[in-house]
Amino acid sequence: MVQKQAIKLPTGVELNGGSLRIVFYQNGKRYRETLGIPPTKQNITFAKQKREAILYEIKIGNFNYAYHFPNSKHATGKPRSQELGELAEKYLEHKQHNIRSSTFRKYSTVLRTFISIYGSKRHCNTLSPRSLEQFRNDFASGRAARTVNRYLVTIKSFLTWLHRMEYVDKDFSEHLLRVKEYESDIRPFSINEFNQIIASFAQEQHRNIYTLFAYTGLRSGELCALAWEDVDFDKKTIVVRRSTYDKRGLKTTKTDKDRIVDLMPPAIEALKSQMKLTYLYPAKIYDVELPDKTYRKDSIRFVFNPKAVRHQKGSDYDYYCKHALGRTWRFHCKKAGVEHRNQYQLRHTYASWMITFANVNVSYLAQQMGHANITMIAKVYGKWLTEANKKESNRAWEELKKAHQI
Repeated sequence: MVQKQAIKLPTGVELNGGSLRIVFYQNGKRYRETLGIPPTKQNITFAKQKREAILYEIKIGNFNYAYHFPNSKHATGKPRSQELGELAEKYLEHKQHNIRSSTFRKYSTVLRTFISIYGSKRHCNTLSPRSLEQFRNDFASGRAARTVNRYLVTIKSFLTWLHRMEYVDKDFSEHLLRVKEYESDIRPFSINEFNQIIASFAQEQHRNIYTLFAYTGLRSGELCALAWEDVDFDKKTIVVRRSTYDKRGLKTTKTDKDRIVDLMPPAIEALKSQMKLTYLYPAKIYDVELPDKTYRKDSIRFVFNPKAVRHQKGSDYDYYCKHALGRTWRFHCKKAGVEHRNQYQLRHTYASWMITFANVNVSYLAQQMGHANITMIAKVYGKWLTEANKKESNRAWEELKKAHQI
């Protein structure tokens, strides 16, 4: 190994912990930047030439600190083009402090999928409308439109961040267009289909679970995390206070706000039926992750406990995983001879029934389902809204005829 005292270094080049460092002055202030390379003959020559280039740029007034040292605390200006794989990791590091762990895992999966298809070694200066369109076409092959669009939201956020951090000259997110979602992505069950499937359940708890799905429109994670402490039989309501991760663990709802959901008679009967199965289970303390990544303590008894159906040896979980509910639903669709659509379609079923048969106010429906406004309702359920509006038009005319005595 070369001894430190035996190395002859050019002016402005020095050693720092076994790595070469260059020293230069700008506007009368001294700066020192480590290059992260050992003091070999070739590297020493490189360090000397880099310092000379920096001094020349400072002299003529076009020195770009960020271009030469993008990770320096002194860096200003536009950084040089970097590999997208490295930038994706920087973006994830940035996001990790702002989002909860379950969301971070989704971001990681999406971005690593993007990088694996686009190319981790390709530099950010290769981004263009053409390259992004090619990525989108490759990514969309064999994937459902809804899945593709959900991934694109995160990727577009990454592209916007690249522009904001000045790694690229423009925001390319606008060129990453959504894939058209066809009506087949939303396929609610008819009343007859639903009744056929419910009749095929032998387990009372399973009947209660899916009845509550269809008559409340809860998200899968919200139903899994529902506790008896959230149910008010006197007011005929439940308060949706928490949800589950894709696997295990509890968090606040998708909007991070509690909401009150009104219970219709079938939902009330399902909950009353469920009481004899899980109501007397002892309450336990559970951590619920909050948006700022802190936790609150909830002392609760889950309404739907898998141990009420079978004893789970060695399991500490008293609530369902969303994927387990999906497997059960698939089995009973087949058993009932009804074409399978995943259990999330029960949320669409609730919405379509409320619009088509009950003709409910759209703002009320948005509140019940946990949407911030009616925009999502109009976008997702436009077909059923159109049909309901035709019925409303006919009803309005009948009322007008009475008023005018026609």
